[in-house]
Amino acid sequence: MQASGHLRFLVGTYTDLPSQSRGIAQVGLNQQTGELIRFDDYYPLRNPSYLIQSQQQTYSFSEVAQQDGAQLVCLDGQHTHALPIAGDYPCHLAISADKKYLAVANYGSGNVRIYLLDSQGIPLRSVADLFEEGQGPNRDRQQSPHAHQVVFQQTEPVLVSVDLGSDAIRFYQIENGTFTLAQQLAMPAGCGPRHLVFNRAEDKAYVVCELSETLVVLRKTEQGWQVQQQLDLLPDADKGEAAAAIKLSDDERFVYVSCRHQNAVSCFDVSGSEVTWLSMTDAGGLFPRDFTITSCGEWLIVANQHSNNLVSYRRNEITGSLEASGYQCQIDAPVCLVEQHN
Repeated sequence: MQASGHLRFLVGTYTDLPSQSRGIAQVGLNQQTGELIRFDDYYPLRNPSYLIQSQQQTYSFSEVAQQDGAQLVCLDGQHTHALPIAGDYPCHLAISADKKYLAVANYGSGNVRIYLLDSQGIPLRSVADLFEEGQGPNRDRQQSPHAHQVVFQQTEPVLVSVDLGSDAIRFYQIENGTFTLAQQLAMPAGCGPRHLVFNRAEDKAYVVCELSETLVVLRKTEQGWQVQQQLDLLPDADKGEAAAAIKLSDDERFVYVSCRHQNAVSCFDVSGSEVTWLSMTDAGGLFPRDFTITSCGEWLIVANQHSNNLVSYRRNEITGSLEASGYQCQIDAPVCLVEQHN
C-alpha cells in the first residue's frame, strides 16, 4: 500500500521477550530515499511472530503453547475473528489459491492445522490435522517433528509442509476437502529445512536449511521432487545453526537468505542451470530473522530481532547487490515483514 510516497509494511514482533512491542507494528518506506518511518501500531497481540494478508483480511496468531492461549486471529479492519489453535507455538501461515483454506504450521507440536474459510476469508473451523512422525540426528533440535512452514502451490492443489525436526518436505494432494500425503522428500540428514520458495512454474524450489546453513535446490521430475544441488549460505564462514528467511526476486534471477548467526544477508544467482553464490551484505544489526523485497523490486528491508531495528537497502535489480540506505527504524524484537496492500 502506498501513502504519501511511502510503501507501508506490517511488522510481526515478539512481545514476551524483554520487549516494548505490543503486537503488530506498522512502518513506512520512502521509495526515493529508503527512509523508514514508524507509524501507529496496527493491532495489539501477544507474540504475532508471523502474518499474511489477503485482499480482504490480515491473519496472524499468538506464538505460544496451546495451553497458554495459542490462537488464530483474522482482522478485516472493522472486526476481529479468533479461533483457538490446536497446536503449540504456531510459526507460519498460508492461504490456498482458491481461498478456501488457511493452513497453520505448529513448530512445537509438529502438526499442520487446516481451517476452512468463508467467502469473506474468515476462518470457520478446523477441517484437517496433518501430522507425520519423524526425527533427525541433531539431538538438541530434532527429537520430534517441527513444522516450520506451510505453502499452498498455485499451479495445482497441493499443500507443502517443511519439517525442520524430521529433515522432510511433504507434499499433500488436496481433493474434495481431503489432504493426502503424496510425497515425502527426505532432505540431507541434520540439515533442518526451515523455509522454501517456488519459482512461478513451480518446477523448482529453493530451501533454506536452518541447522546446516545451506541452500538446497529442488527440481520436480516425472518421479516427483528431487534434491538437485546443495550450497553453503556463506562460503568459509563459521556456522551457528541459525539460517532464517529466504526470498526469490520477482524476475526469478536472485535468491536472498538471512543468516542470523553471521548477521548477514546472502545472495545467490539462480538464473542459470546451476545456482552460484554471489555476495554477502551486513544486516545492519543483530540476528536478522526476516526481510522482504519491496513490490517495486528496488528495496530490501531487514528485520533484526536482537538489535531491535529495521534497516533498508537499495537493491540493484541487474546485479542483485544491496547497498545500505543509511536509514533504520527502531522496533523491539521484529521478526516478520509484510508489505501492506489493503
